Amino acid sequence: MTGPSANPRTTGDGPAPRAALADARDDIWTVLAGVLAFLFGTLATFLVVRSAVWDVLKADLNTNSAIEIIAVTPFDVIFLQAQIAATVGVLLALETVCYLTRSALLGGEWWPRGPLPAGARAVLVVVGLALFPIGAALGYDHVFPVVLDILASPGSRWTIVRWGRVSLLTAVVSGIAVQLAFVGTVLSLSNWRQ
Repeated sequence: MTGPSANPRTTGDGPAPRAALADARDDIWTVLAGVLAFLFGTLATFLVVRSAVWDVLKADLNTNSAIEIIAVTPFDVIFLQAQIAATVGVLLALETVCYLTRSALLGGEWWPRGPLPAGARAVLVVVGLALFPIGAALGYDHVFPVVLDILASPGSRWTIVRWGRVSLLTAVVSGIAVQLAFVGTVLSLSNWRQ
């Protein structure tokens, strides 16, 4: 499903989130796409974190000598990896549902009036999805050390889950910020061309 649903709702039907949920509830394919995006995002992220990303995170654990990182239970590492994977899965599912219910969210106010060609939509979706990991990596590399220096007092002891949550939050916020900048640019250009 690449276009809006057959019975488009507008924000006049209520608040935008409620209209989007009603639109998604009426269209089982939107719900199924959201569930599949969550499952795919969670599983793929968990596998990538277990195989490649965790080695980088372990190497970065002891870069700040003022903080001692401790693991309370043996399941802390797996729990943290599952939290990271579930967060990415939820974000991917939200983006999928927002894209499929865009007519209800935007109400035709900001979305281009004419239909976009399939190629243009595909490019926008791929670029939008590729920007999140780029922003998350930049946030982890450049913003997280600053946040860690601000939050950590000398001699403090952090559990690995607390450290991971702070790094996850910083990376997710940076990834979303990059995507929102892209969405704002695309919407402003689409309004400028009309």
